[in-house]
Amino acid sequence: MKNEHIRRSALADLFLDTPLCNAHTTGTDILWAGLPMITLPLEKMATRVAGSLCVATGLGEEMIVSSMKKYEDRAVELALNPVKLQALTNKLKEVRMTCPLFDTARWVRNLERAYYKMWNLYCSSRHPEPFKVVEDDNESPFDR
Repeated sequence: MKNEHIRRSALADLFLDTPLCNAHTTGTDILWAGLPMITLPLEKMATRVAGSLCVATGLGEEMIVSSMKKYEDRAVELALNPVKLQALTNKLKEVRMTCPLFDTARWVRNLERAYYKMWNLYCSSRHPEPFKVVEDDNESPFDR
């Protein structure tokens, strides 16, 4: 059961993400449970998911590292400093209801903005191109 899975996640002190294939749904679940994670984004998409999840909590700087050495150092630092680890846990629990990661309505609005931009590119006979979704850009009919 999902609620049991979430409760079990909260029993751990720290989630050590695997660099070669990051936590995806599990990462979301453990963050929702208030369990801090340490992750090391690499080059491929499957190695960058957990970093995106951490950034979307607003606490990415505290959970994302840039090397295996920093990964190990951060894990040891938090394991040996329960006050610092508890502070991170508390911050994560505090932002849970307001951070973009768990704001489904916001996520849907931004996805609709992306679809609208892609549709406009297609309708104007332009080739696909990179773009950034900007909240409240008033380009999308969904913002009115």
